[in-house]
Amino acid sequence: MKTMTKFIAAAAVAVAMSAASSASAATVFTLLNQGTLDAFGTSNFGAITSDLGLFDHTFNFTTSSDNDASSFVGTIALASGGKNIDFSAIDLDGFAFHKTSGADLNEQWELTTAFLSAGAHTLSVHGNVLTTSADDAASYSGTLNLSPAAVPEPATWGLMIVGFGGMGAVLRRRRQATAFA
Repeated sequence: MKTMTKFIAAAAVAVAMSAASSASAATVFTLLNQGTLDAFGTSNFGAITSDLGLFDHTFNFTTSSDNDASSFVGTIALASGGKNIDFSAIDLDGFAFHKTSGADLNEQWELTTAFLSAGAHTLSVHGNVLTTSADDAASYSGTLNLSPAAVPEPATWGLMIVGFGGMGAVLRRRRQATAFA
C-alpha cells in the first residue's frame, strides 16, 4: 500500500510539473542559427507568444571576424487588432533599429548598418503583446544579415602613405620658398 501511495504521489507531482511547464511555455522562439550565419551570413529569428504584456527577448550569436550587419524585424496584426505586438525598442549591441513603416498594427523596424567586431553579440527585442489568447498567439519575425567588413588592401595602404609623403614634401618646399622670398 505504501508503494502504491508513493507511486500515485510521484505521478501527481509529474503531472503538476508537466502542466506548469506547458503553461509557462507560452512563447516559442526561432533562434538565430549560428551554422547558417557562419556559412551564408544570414539567419532568421523570431517568436510566437500567447503571453500578454511586456516582453524582453534576446537572441545571441558570435562572429569570428569583423562584419557589417543589417537587420529587419516585423509584425503583422489582424485588421480587428487581434494578434497585436507593439515594439518599444530593438537593438543590436546598442545600435538602435528605427521604425520604417507601418501603423501600430503592422510594424516594420530595421537596422541599415552596424559594424560588429569579432566576438559575442546580442540582438534585443522589447515590446508589448496587446491582444492574444492561449488559443490565438501573436508573432514577429526578423532577418539578420552579416557581411565581412571591408579592409583596405596592402597596395591601397601603400599608395595612401606615398600620397601623404608627397603632400608633406610639397608643403615643406612651399614653406622653404616662402622663407627665402
